[in-house]
Amino acid sequence: MTLVRRTAVTLTAAGAALALLAAPAPAQARGKPRDIRVQGPTYVYANPAFRKVRTSAHVSYGRNSTVVRFRATGFPRSAVGKALGVHVHKNRCGRRPADAGPHYQNPRAARNAPLRAKEIWLDFKVRRDRTAYGETRVPWRVARGQAGSIVIHAKPTDRRTGDAGDRLVCTNVPF
Repeated sequence: MTLVRRTAVTLTAAGAALALLAAPAPAQARGKPRDIRVQGPTYVYANPAFRKVRTSAHVSYGRNSTVVRFRATGFPRSAVGKALGVHVHKNRCGRRPADAGPHYQNPRAARNAPLRAKEIWLDFKVRRDRTAYGETRVPWRVARGQAGSIVIHAKPTDRRTGDAGDRLVCTNVPF
């Protein structure tokens, strides 16, 4: 397995970006929206063709919603035209792909709700210019500290099972 590690984190309204690399998101008053902006990737797994991928995440919180925007550039030519699954995961990225844990699920979602209604999926298709962009809004807030990363997978998301194949790229996001 080839492993490449790069990390850069910036939070709007944060004064010292270096201190934020290991720290959680800054404290804020209850109910007020906050913005999180992150550059990555943090880890690239297994496939060295993805080592030049760079990611950018922007998370915005509303009163009762979460908007996640995720952009990636530098995909290998072999990825052009392919749809890839992209999901929010519970844990931070680690040396092993499995370290990011399972997909984050809204703990208040109905037990029998479809996966798409309780997870955050940002699947995208790699364009000719080797970039991709995914955006989604969910009608609930991700609780502080309950999710830790965004993962790009090797396949599109199976809408029934949520599976999207191997984990290729992982970016830490301090939700």
